[in-house]
Amino acid sequence: MASTMKAYTTQKALKTVVENFRKPRQLFVYHPIQFEINGTFPATKTSLFSKNVNGTTYWLANMTSLYERDRQILTHDGKFREEDFLAVFDEFCKTNGLFAGSNAPSTVAEKCYTKAIEKYMKKNNINAEVQNKSTHFFAMNESQIFKYRNYGDTTLPDGYSIDIPESTNDVMKIVGSSITPNAKLVEEKLRRFPSLCVRKGDELVGFISSETHGALAHLHVFDGHRGKNLGEKLEIGAAKMAIENGMRPCKFIDTTNSFFLEKAKKSKLMDVVESNGTPLVFDQNVYSQASNYGMHK
Repeated sequence: MASTMKAYTTQKALKTVVENFRKPRQLFVYHPIQFEINGTFPATKTSLFSKNVNGTTYWLANMTSLYERDRQILTHDGKFREEDFLAVFDEFCKTNGLFAGSNAPSTVAEKCYTKAIEKYMKKNNINAEVQNKSTHFFAMNESQIFKYRNYGDTTLPDGYSIDIPESTNDVMKIVGSSITPNAKLVEEKLRRFPSLCVRKGDELVGFISSETHGALAHLHVFDGHRGKNLGEKLEIGAAKMAIENGMRPCKFIDTTNSFFLEKAKKSKLMDVVESNGTPLVFDQNVYSQASNYGMHK
Protein backbone atom coordinates (compact mmCIF):
# COMPACT_ATOMS: atom_id res chain seq x y z
CA MET A 1 0.00 0.00 0.00
CA ALA A 2 1.34 3.42 -0.95
CA SER A 3 2.21 5.66 1.96
CA THR A 4 0.21 8.82 2.62
CA MET A 5 1.50 12.30 3.22
CA LYS A 6 2.71 13.25 6.66
CA ALA A 7 0.79 16.16 8.15
CA TYR A 8 2.22 18.78 10.52
CA THR A 9 -0.77 20.74 11.76
CA THR A 10 0.17 21.61 15.36
CA GLN A 11 2.86 23.82 16.81
CA LYS A 12 4.48 20.77 18.41
CA ALA A 13 4.66 18.93 15.08
CA LEU A 14 5.95 21.96 13.18
CA LYS A 15 8.77 22.42 15.71
CA THR A 16 10.16 19.02 14.70
CA VAL A 17 10.83 20.11 11.11
CA VAL A 18 11.12 23.93 11.04
CA GLU A 19 14.94 23.99 11.20
CA ASN A 20 15.03 22.04 7.93
CA PHE A 21 14.02 25.19 6.04
CA ARG A 22 16.76 27.65 7.03
CA LYS A 23 18.42 27.27 3.63
CA PRO A 24 18.15 30.50 1.59
CA ARG A 25 16.02 28.91 -1.14
CA GLN A 26 13.47 27.77 1.47
CA LEU A 27 13.21 30.82 3.72
CA PHE A 28 9.72 31.58 2.39
CA VAL A 29 8.74 28.22 3.94
CA TYR A 30 10.74 28.67 7.15
CA HIS A 31 9.21 32.00 8.13
CA PRO A 32 5.49 31.09 7.90
CA ILE A 33 6.15 27.91 9.90
CA GLN A 34 8.00 29.94 12.52
CA PHE A 35 5.13 32.45 12.57
CA GLU A 36 2.69 29.60 13.16
CA ILE A 37 4.81 28.19 16.00
CA ASN A 38 5.13 31.62 17.66
CA GLY A 39 1.57 32.78 17.00
CA THR A 40 2.94 35.82 15.16
CA PHE A 41 0.05 36.25 12.72
CA PRO A 42 -3.13 34.67 14.14
CA ALA A 43 -5.17 35.58 11.04
CA THR A 44 -3.25 32.95 9.06
CA LYS A 45 -3.11 29.22 9.82
CA THR A 46 -0.20 27.29 8.26
CA SER A 47 -0.34 23.52 7.89
CA LEU A 48 2.54 21.55 6.41
CA PHE A 49 2.51 18.25 4.50
CA SER A 50 5.37 16.09 3.25
CA LYS A 51 6.07 12.90 1.38
CA ASN A 52 9.29 11.18 0.39
CA VAL A 53 9.28 9.63 -3.07
CA ASN A 54 12.37 7.96 -4.54
CA GLY A 55 14.67 9.71 -2.08
CA THR A 56 13.24 13.22 -2.54
CA THR A 57 11.06 14.84 0.11
CA TYR A 58 8.35 17.17 -1.19
CA TRP A 59 7.09 19.79 1.26
CA LEU A 60 3.75 21.50 0.68
CA ALA A 61 2.40 24.18 3.01
CA ASN A 62 -1.19 25.42 3.00
CA MET A 63 -1.72 28.88 4.50
CA THR A 64 -5.37 29.70 5.15
CA SER A 65 -6.13 33.35 5.86
CA LEU A 66 -8.95 35.54 7.12
CA TYR A 67 -7.88 38.54 5.05
CA GLU A 68 -6.29 37.33 1.80
CA ARG A 69 -6.28 34.44 -0.62
CA ASP A 70 -5.15 31.16 0.85
CA ARG A 71 -1.57 30.49 -0.24
CA GLN A 72 0.27 27.27 -1.04
CA ILE A 73 4.06 27.14 -0.71
CA LEU A 74 5.94 24.30 -2.36
CA THR A 75 9.54 23.10 -2.06
CA HIS A 76 11.63 19.94 -1.91
CA ASP A 77 14.82 18.36 -0.61
CA GLY A 78 16.60 16.23 -3.18
CA LYS A 79 16.17 16.00 -6.93
CA PHE A 80 12.88 17.32 -8.31
CA ARG A 81 11.11 14.74 -10.44
CA GLU A 82 7.95 16.00 -12.07
CA GLU A 83 6.07 12.70 -12.12
CA ASP A 84 6.74 12.07 -8.43
CA PHE A 85 5.78 15.59 -7.47
CA LEU A 86 2.50 15.42 -9.40
CA ALA A 87 1.45 12.31 -7.50
CA VAL A 88 2.15 14.10 -4.20
CA PHE A 89 0.46 17.29 -5.44
CA ASP A 90 -2.68 15.37 -6.35
CA GLU A 91 -2.90 14.05 -2.79
CA PHE A 92 -2.25 17.55 -1.42
CA CYS A 93 -5.00 19.04 -3.59
CA LYS A 94 -7.54 16.44 -2.52
CA THR A 95 -6.58 16.83 1.16
CA ASN A 96 -7.01 20.61 1.04
CA GLY A 97 -9.83 20.85 -1.51
CA LEU A 98 -7.78 22.69 -4.12
CA PHE A 99 -9.14 23.00 -7.67
CA ALA A 100 -12.55 22.06 -6.25
CA GLY A 101 -15.53 24.39 -6.00
CA SER A 102 -14.26 27.96 -5.68
CA ASN A 103 -11.02 27.00 -3.90
CA ALA A 104 -8.37 28.09 -6.40
CA PRO A 105 -4.68 27.85 -5.46
CA SER A 106 -2.26 30.74 -5.06
CA THR A 107 1.22 29.26 -5.15
CA VAL A 108 4.79 30.34 -4.34
CA ALA A 109 7.40 27.94 -5.68
CA GLU A 110 10.34 27.48 -8.02
CA LYS A 111 9.63 27.62 -11.76
CA CYS A 112 9.70 23.81 -12.11
CA TYR A 113 6.52 23.59 -10.02
CA THR A 114 4.63 25.98 -12.31
CA LYS A 115 5.36 23.81 -15.33
CA ALA A 116 4.31 20.68 -13.46
CA ILE A 117 1.03 22.22 -12.27
CA GLU A 118 0.23 23.24 -15.86
CA LYS A 119 0.45 19.56 -16.84
CA TYR A 120 -1.63 18.60 -13.81
CA MET A 121 -4.39 20.99 -14.89
CA LYS A 122 -4.33 19.71 -18.45
CA LYS A 123 -4.45 16.07 -17.37
CA ASN A 124 -7.41 16.70 -15.06
CA ASN A 125 -9.29 18.98 -17.49
CA ILE A 126 -9.00 21.97 -15.15
CA ASN A 127 -9.45 25.18 -17.11
CA ALA A 128 -8.20 27.86 -14.72
CA GLU A 129 -6.74 31.24 -15.57
CA VAL A 130 -3.29 31.93 -14.15
CA GLN A 131 -1.86 35.28 -13.13
CA ASN A 132 1.89 34.77 -13.08
CA LYS A 133 4.66 36.83 -11.51
CA SER A 134 8.18 35.45 -11.93
CA THR A 135 10.75 36.67 -9.41
CA HIS A 136 14.29 36.28 -8.20
CA PHE A 137 14.78 35.71 -4.49
CA PHE A 138 17.33 37.57 -2.37
CA ALA A 139 18.41 36.69 1.18
CA MET A 140 21.01 37.87 3.69
CA ASN A 141 24.00 35.67 4.37
CA GLU A 142 25.57 35.37 7.83
CA SER A 143 28.17 38.11 7.28
CA GLN A 144 25.49 40.51 6.03
CA ILE A 145 23.34 39.74 9.06
CA PHE A 146 26.33 40.46 11.31
CA LYS A 147 27.00 43.76 9.52
CA TYR A 148 23.44 45.07 9.54
CA ARG A 149 22.42 43.82 12.97
CA ASN A 150 24.39 46.70 14.49
CA TYR A 151 24.38 49.06 11.50
CA GLY A 152 24.65 52.57 12.89
CA ASP A 153 24.24 54.96 9.95
CA THR A 154 20.82 56.51 10.60
CA THR A 155 21.47 59.87 8.93
CA LEU A 156 18.60 61.26 6.88
CA PRO A 157 18.11 64.44 4.86
CA ASP A 158 16.98 67.45 6.90
CA GLY A 159 13.34 67.27 7.95
CA TYR A 160 12.96 63.51 7.44
CA SER A 161 12.49 60.85 10.11
CA ILE A 162 11.82 57.10 10.19
CA ASP A 163 9.47 55.39 12.61
CA ILE A 164 6.81 52.69 12.83
CA PRO A 165 3.50 53.30 11.00
CA GLU A 166 0.77 53.36 13.62
CA SER A 167 -2.07 55.78 13.00
CA THR A 168 -5.24 55.17 11.00
CA ASN A 169 -4.07 57.86 8.60
CA ASP A 170 -0.81 55.94 8.03
CA VAL A 171 -2.72 52.75 7.20
CA MET A 172 -5.14 54.50 4.86
CA LYS A 173 -2.34 56.23 2.95
CA ILE A 174 -0.46 52.96 2.58
CA VAL A 175 -3.65 51.15 1.51
CA GLY A 176 -4.15 53.82 -1.13
CA SER A 177 -0.79 52.84 -2.64
CA SER A 178 -1.43 49.09 -2.42
CA ILE A 179 -2.14 46.82 -5.38
CA THR A 180 -4.61 44.90 -3.20
CA PRO A 181 -6.29 47.54 -1.02
CA ASN A 182 -7.40 45.50 1.98
CA ALA A 183 -7.21 47.84 4.97
CA LYS A 184 -7.47 45.15 7.66
CA LEU A 185 -4.78 42.99 6.04
CA VAL A 186 -2.44 45.97 5.67
CA GLU A 187 -3.07 47.01 9.27
CA GLU A 188 -2.30 43.53 10.60
CA LYS A 189 0.90 43.21 8.54
CA LEU A 190 2.12 46.63 9.70
CA ARG A 191 1.38 45.74 13.31
CA ARG A 192 2.86 42.23 13.41
CA PHE A 193 5.72 42.16 10.86
CA PRO A 194 8.81 44.33 10.27
CA SER A 195 7.43 47.61 8.90
CA LEU A 196 8.64 51.19 8.81
CA CYS A 197 7.65 54.53 7.35
CA VAL A 198 9.54 57.70 6.53
CA ARG A 199 8.05 61.14 7.17
CA LYS A 200 8.77 64.68 6.10
CA GLY A 201 7.61 66.54 9.15
CA ASP A 202 4.25 64.92 9.94
CA GLU A 203 3.61 63.72 6.38
CA LEU A 204 4.10 60.05 5.50
CA VAL A 205 6.20 59.95 2.33
CA GLY A 206 7.38 56.33 2.13
CA PHE A 207 7.05 52.90 3.70
CA ILE A 208 8.10 49.27 3.69
CA SER A 209 6.27 46.23 5.06
CA SER A 210 6.44 42.43 4.93
CA GLU A 211 4.44 39.57 3.46
CA THR A 212 2.93 36.68 5.42
CA HIS A 213 5.69 34.41 4.05
CA GLY A 214 8.27 36.68 5.71
CA ALA A 215 9.75 38.52 2.73
CA LEU A 216 10.20 42.28 2.87
CA ALA A 217 7.81 43.89 0.39
CA HIS A 218 5.94 46.99 -0.76
CA LEU A 219 8.91 49.34 -0.52
CA HIS A 220 7.56 52.65 -1.80
CA VAL A 221 8.67 56.28 -1.69
CA PHE A 222 6.22 58.88 -2.94
CA ASP A 223 6.92 61.24 -5.84
CA GLY A 224 8.77 64.34 -4.79
CA HIS A 225 10.81 62.50 -2.18
CA ARG A 226 12.81 60.10 -4.34
CA GLY A 227 16.53 60.31 -5.04
CA LYS A 228 17.38 60.86 -1.36
CA ASN A 229 18.26 57.22 -0.46
CA LEU A 230 15.09 57.01 1.66
CA GLY A 231 14.22 53.60 0.21
CA GLU A 232 17.63 52.23 1.16
CA LYS A 233 17.22 53.53 4.72
CA LEU A 234 13.77 51.95 4.97
CA GLU A 235 15.03 48.60 3.71
CA ILE A 236 18.03 48.51 6.05
CA GLY A 237 15.83 49.50 8.99
CA ALA A 238 13.24 46.82 8.20
CA ALA A 239 16.02 44.25 7.76
CA LYS A 240 17.36 45.11 11.21
CA MET A 241 13.85 44.67 12.64
CA ALA A 242 13.60 41.26 10.95
CA ILE A 243 16.97 40.17 12.39
CA GLU A 244 15.90 41.30 15.87
CA ASN A 245 12.77 39.14 15.49
CA GLY A 246 14.74 36.01 14.57
CA MET A 247 14.12 36.28 10.83
CA ARG A 248 16.61 36.15 7.96
CA PRO A 249 15.87 39.21 5.81
CA CYS A 250 14.79 38.30 2.29
CA LYS A 251 12.80 39.69 -0.62
CA PHE A 252 11.43 38.84 -4.05
CA ILE A 253 12.09 41.07 -7.08
CA ASP A 254 10.19 40.73 -10.36
CA THR A 255 12.42 39.25 -13.09
CA THR A 256 11.26 41.99 -15.49
CA ASN A 257 12.33 44.79 -13.14
CA SER A 258 15.89 45.14 -14.38
CA PHE A 259 16.45 48.46 -12.57
CA PHE A 260 15.72 47.08 -9.10
CA LEU A 261 17.47 43.78 -9.81
CA GLU A 262 20.69 45.58 -10.68
CA LYS A 263 20.26 47.93 -7.72
CA ALA A 264 19.77 44.96 -5.37
CA LYS A 265 22.88 43.20 -6.67
CA LYS A 266 25.01 46.33 -6.30
CA SER A 267 23.77 47.19 -2.80
CA LYS A 268 25.27 44.03 -1.23
CA LEU A 269 22.45 44.08 1.31
CA MET A 270 21.36 40.57 0.26
CA ASP A 271 22.54 37.86 -2.14
CA VAL A 272 20.46 36.51 -5.00
CA VAL A 273 19.59 32.84 -4.42
CA GLU A 274 21.26 30.68 -7.08
CA SER A 275 21.61 27.09 -8.18
CA ASN A 276 24.90 26.17 -9.85
CA GLY A 277 25.69 29.83 -10.42
CA THR A 278 22.34 30.70 -12.02
CA PRO A 279 19.67 32.76 -10.19
CA LEU A 280 16.65 30.63 -9.37
CA VAL A 281 13.26 31.79 -10.64
CA PHE A 282 10.39 31.64 -8.16
CA ASP A 283 6.86 31.97 -9.48
CA GLN A 284 4.02 33.55 -7.53
CA ASN A 285 0.90 32.33 -9.32
CA VAL A 286 -2.72 33.17 -8.62
CA TYR A 287 -5.23 30.78 -10.19
CA SER A 288 -8.83 31.79 -10.82
CA GLN A 289 -12.00 30.20 -12.12
CA ALA A 290 -12.59 29.63 -15.80
CA SER A 291 -15.49 28.07 -17.72
CA ASN A 292 -15.19 24.45 -16.54
CA TYR A 293 -13.26 25.17 -13.35
CA GLY A 294 -13.96 23.02 -10.30
CA MET A 295 -14.72 19.79 -12.19
CA HIS A 296 -11.75 18.02 -10.61
CA LYS A 297 -12.78 15.67 -7.81
